Amino acid sequence: MSTQPASHHGAASRCRHCGRRIPPPLSRCRRRTCPGYAPLWAGDQRQKLFANLNAYADQVPSGVKSPQVLVSAVTAPGVPEGMAWDEDFCRQLGPHAHSGKLGCRVKSGVAAMWNESAAKRWRDLHREAYQRCRREDLKPWLLVRVWELQKRGLLHVHPVLAYSTIEERRAADRYIEHLASLRERFGFGYVERKRQVRDPRAAAAYLSSYFVNGKGHKASLEESVLSNWMPRSIVHVSIRLTVGSGVTMRSLRLKRFAWIVWHRYFAWDEDLCDVVTPLLIWRNFVNEHRLPAEFAGT
Repeated sequence: MSTQPASHHGAASRCRHCGRRIPPPLSRCRRRTCPGYAPLWAGDQRQKLFANLNAYADQVPSGVKSPQVLVSAVTAPGVPEGMAWDEDFCRQLGPHAHSGKLGCRVKSGVAAMWNESAAKRWRDLHREAYQRCRREDLKPWLLVRVWELQKRGLLHVHPVLAYSTIEERRAADRYIEHLASLRERFGFGYVERKRQVRDPRAAAAYLSSYFVNGKGHKASLEESVLSNWMPRSIVHVSIRLTVGSGVTMRSLRLKRFAWIVWHRYFAWDEDLCDVVTPLLIWRNFVNEHRLPAEFAGT
């Protein structure tokens, strides 16, 4: 168990991993930064990315042989724009050219100020770039937006755009051009202009690697998962995709809860185990916000 069970009297309990309060009726910590919950959170984000980018591949016109997406990156500014390296953090390396790849970090105070406002500035930047595209009769489709914490301690953002049809490619390319022309106005640095065109499934694997590397018992969490500098909305998926796939963080949590309910109340009952399935329980939660009618007799 990752957390201590809640009191039968409805009193809050404490997570044994992070020590924070677990309000009733919850029985486990659900904070991304909790070491006990973070692996589950990262796994859910991985499932969400794969399911929804696969949903995009299913939506492209039948004449398109190979669905594709464009993965770009918008980074934080560098030293010329006001960032400053923390000389003490990497002093043990001796004389060297600073780089996040070497383990160098931007001064925490400077990084904190930039990271705290990064999400809002990105929303403003995206809105302006999108509106400029719309005035040109172009409609870029932002499928996914993912934040990552760079090794140097600054956030950067990855927009993923539909890139399968001629119209999608033209709109996506123009959107990236607008991002590049507006980046300084909104306090960002470099915009990836090289086209990283990927199969949707390959893009999902690439993006999910920001949170977890490897599989099974060999999986390791990336710093982005546990960092308090990450924005509240780390992975955003277009609602056009989630409507089609039905896969969100909420639906994945309900799926796990459905399995728990099934194993606890129905799996042992020969008359009900085949009638009341985990899928039926999950659908009742999602569509009707209640347990199946058969639950009343258990």
